[in-house]
Amino acid sequence: MQRNQSGPIEKLSTGPFSFEAASNQQTVSGYALAVTNFGKRSTAEEVSEGVDLTGLTSVVTGANTGIGFETARVMALRGSHVVMACRDPATANAARERLIASGIPEARLEVAVLDLASFESIRAFAEGFLASGRPLHRLINNAGVMIPMRRETEEGFEHHFGINHLGHFLLTNLLLEALRSAGGARVVCVSSAAMQFASLSAEFDDLNWEARKFSGVRSYGDSKLMNAMFANELTRRFGGEGIVANALHPGIIASTDLARDQPWYMGLVGLLVLPVAKDIPRGAATTVMLATRPEYASTGARYFGDCSEWKPMPLALDAQACATLWERSKRLTGLA
Repeated sequence: MQRNQSGPIEKLSTGPFSFEAASNQQTVSGYALAVTNFGKRSTAEEVSEGVDLTGLTSVVTGANTGIGFETARVMALRGSHVVMACRDPATANAARERLIASGIPEARLEVAVLDLASFESIRAFAEGFLASGRPLHRLINNAGVMIPMRRETEEGFEHHFGINHLGHFLLTNLLLEALRSAGGARVVCVSSAAMQFASLSAEFDDLNWEARKFSGVRSYGDSKLMNAMFANELTRRFGGEGIVANALHPGIIASTDLARDQPWYMGLVGLLVLPVAKDIPRGAATTVMLATRPEYASTGARYFGDCSEWKPMPLALDAQACATLWERSKRLTGLA
């Protein structure tokens, strides 16, 4: 891997804050643009060593399992109060008890119900958080689904589109007041290199997979590409107010519930990729790095993998496409 030689980092300012966004570099998708002191084998604890998050509040979606659980654990270990936003309160409370048993102070962990397949649940969660009057310093949009069959949310959206993109889009927008009041907030979006399988185009036709034969792989890829586009547009719109967002590929994770609905033969594929797979502490490292390291306090609209900056698919760098997706998502979630 080499350091980026193809373009500078663009400084932007649209208000009292300034932030940095990656310019449109000509680097092959998935290759590192900029190398950090950490890498593929770094763990979440290692990338956050020496960071003190005391006094900060973080929301982690899907914090009951996998890399979400590890992210919540390390954020709390570094001093943050962590809201574990999960669909099932029973599994979330069980996860909280495991964290407490591991030595995390009980007062740093809070469970709240959040079902990203339900706009009603998302609104209820946001209303409850805003009613507490707390600023939100870190929003980690970690939860997601990857399924081979077509399923729909309560509002009738295909699951990948409705949960992975629209659910987090609505949640983040409803929490903007709390993010602004933090006086410098970060949104971290767990995307995936599976965006390379996306069928998404700048026309955004058939986002809900109603006119085409459904493909779980392509639909999942679409949603992960949308995660990166969302992070870029969020930074463009609100970076000047102190809110920056980045997206990331966590890697191929050896043990996670994300693939629980996959057919049996995908288990064979899983065995084949084991030599290059990460364990959960390493899978959560890039998320935690972006959420904790001081050098990313004003860095936004970038895409990372293996704790280094990567270039996403071209559509994620298309400013007009990102703006169009944002406006379409506002209409679909009832925000416009």
